[in-house]
Amino acid sequence: MFPNEMRTIPDFQAFHRWLDERKGWSQDLKLNMILLTGEVGEVANEVRKVLWRAQLLEAEMGEEAAWEAALAEYRHDLGFELADCLAYIFKLANNAGIDLEAAYRAKMAKNVQREWTAPPPGNHE
Repeated sequence: MFPNEMRTIPDFQAFHRWLDERKGWSQDLKLNMILLTGEVGEVANEVRKVLWRAQLLEAEMGEEAAWEAALAEYRHDLGFELADCLAYIFKLANNAGIDLEAAYRAKMAKNVQREWTAPPPGNHE
């Protein structure tokens, strides 16, 4: 079914190159960025459903239990939407010629060393 075992980030990137070619899907960076944005919106819709459901359940089971119950109810669909986002991230990396595993490792190494501080109120630079 799949052209490789899809165990590593390079495997996933190779899979998406294969799938794009097989399906004739666009490799245009701008178009795929727009499509990713749409998928992020679908993730937001699933989280909204969880939030609304949790609010309905909160009176009978408490805030934490309501959140967990609502999340359990929508976990499958939320997972599919997150998977769509991940697919577009692999596609964008492919479209831009980026080794995503190398980029991820380099960025996380930088983040480990980084110190985050909150900007003063009103400072949005």
